[in-house]
Amino acid sequence: MVIDTFLVVSIILIAWLGWSVGFTRTFFAVIAGFFAIFIANKYPYQEGINFYLVFAITALVVILIGAFMLRIISFFYLTILDKIGGLILSVCVWLIVSLNVIIPTMTHGIYAVDKSTHTTIYKIISHILQSNIPVFKNYIPQSLEIKEVKHQK
Repeated sequence: MVIDTFLVVSIILIAWLGWSVGFTRTFFAVIAGFFAIFIANKYPYQEGINFYLVFAITALVVILIGAFMLRIISFFYLTILDKIGGLILSVCVWLIVSLNVIIPTMTHGIYAVDKSTHTTIYKIISHILQSNIPVFKNYIPQSLEIKEVKHQK
């Protein structure tokens, strides 16, 4: 019940945040994280602070490109579509992160090891996501994977 309350309240807060910042900022923030990690890992001189500098500079460049795109969207009066898209994208990203990382960590992998018939909101949504997105089907964080193996023995 606590997990369901957490999930519902967090989705409402994330939906409001997505509506307020819009699709463009949300999209470029997500892309900035992935792209910055990718570029920083490919940088050949990762000694010392170099990795973090490359990460920060890459993320900053992507976010600046997003700010430029936001000005174009504002110029063409597409703000309402940007806000609706931001709401949808924010909720989708939060569902994926919370159902596959945060909630299994909070519950110590209950979804992975609990075979009970008791269903809750997060188990239903997690099952739907894992059925439709093959990448998440067998995903369990490494720390929980060890607990599941110990539980099965």
